[in-house]
Amino acid sequence: MAAWQEALAQQEKSSSEPSESEGEEKCDGKLELIKDIPLEVSVEVGSTKLPLEEILNLHSNSVVELDRFVDEPIDIKINGKLVAKGKLYVVKDSYGVEIVQIITPEERLKLLEE
Repeated sequence: MAAWQEALAQQEKSSSEPSESEGEEKCDGKLELIKDIPLEVSVEVGSTKLPLEEILNLHSNSVVELDRFVDEPIDIKINGKLVAKGKLYVVKDSYGVEIVQIITPEERLKLLEE
């Protein structure tokens, strides 16, 4: 009988503690609050600096040289902050990006210091 009471007490104790799935549900509930917030996602293929005179002389067949090579990873930014590196693909007539590396918070701090 004592073993039964002990098992019952242990069951009540474990049922009063939140399980992992309940914790996940609480997290998902909090995530639901922010899921509809719009974020600006941009993909930076490369950049360059041009004097205004050269920009005014650009036309439809002009070629602008960028600061990256074709095989270098591209930057994926969210709200202007670098969050990942990717690889650019052409799929049919559209562009696609494969995420190859997520930037860690430590790496982001290093980038800010540079």
